[in-house]
This record gives sequence, structure tokens and C-alpha cells, in this order.
Amino acid sequence: MKSNAYGKYKIILTYINILLAFTYSHALAYKKSQILQIYSECQSINMLTNTIIFTDRVMLKYKNIDLYADKILISHTEDTHHLSMIEAHGNPVTLNQTQKMGNMIFAQSSIIHYNTSDDTITLIGNAYIKQSGNSIQSDKIIYSIKNKQIKAISNQGNKVITILSKKSI
Repeated sequence: MKSNAYGKYKIILTYINILLAFTYSHALAYKKSQILQIYSECQSINMLTNTIIFTDRVMLKYKNIDLYADKILISHTEDTHHLSMIEAHGNPVTLNQTQKMGNMIFAQSSIIHYNTSDDTITLIGNAYIKQSGNSIQSDKIIYSIKNKQIKAISNQGNKVITILSKKSI
């Protein structure tokens, strides 16, 4: 009787291991499928500094982010060659992000800096971000995608302007 219970336990453990292995392999496949697509009229690659510069009507798609700029600089780590930073310059740079729940985020500024290690977007220079009718305008806005936190900073006596929709009040 003990061996029969042990056999059922062993079968359950086997199913759990298969499920965990499938989940892990699916997560790896999803992570690998998140490619970076960039369209531009000109590009230059510097293999010594691990950077690529795209210029002239640049459109970038990465994960759930679409970025439009005049110039985009991309850096990757030397040891692993993983994407580490995206910096976009424009007049203005615009960013659209679709969140998991279908909410859209629109942002624009003179410079948009995206740090992949901490999933943070920094908007610099006449920064503006809008989501669900709410908006923030400032000299600099730091948006943590992972933590869903926004910090707005104003320079030279300017004010941070926040508009809240009726839904948020």
C-alpha cells in the first residue's frame, strides 16, 4: 500500500516537473522573441564602443514601445551583447507604449533615455506624458515601467503641470 501511494506521489512530481520545464522554456522563448526593430535612413556602427547610431526619420519598436525620433543611439554590453540603453533625440521625440491592460501611454520630449536594466524611461527637455486623460508636463520626467511610478522635476523656476481627468479624481 505504501508503494502505491509513493507511485502516485512520484507521478504528481513528474507532472509538476514537466509543467515547470514547459513554463521555463516558454518564458525563455518569449524573452528571445522580443527583438528590436529599427527603421532609419542612415546608420553607423562603432564596434569599439558597442554603439549604433540611427539618423533621419527613425522609428524604433521594442517590446511594447514605439519610438519616433531624429536620432537614436543604442548601446549594448560588451560581455553579453545585450541591449543596455536607448537614447533618442528629436524635436520632439515621441513614445507610445501599450500596457498589459490595454492602456496607452504617450510621451514626448527633446531627449528620451531608456535604461533596460531597471526598465526606466527618462524624458528630458519639455517633457510631457499622458495616460488615461491624465498628464504631466515638466522639464524632466522619470518613469519606472516596472514600478509604475512617475517623478517630475522642474528646473529654473518652472513648475510641474499636472492635469487629472474626472476618472482619476
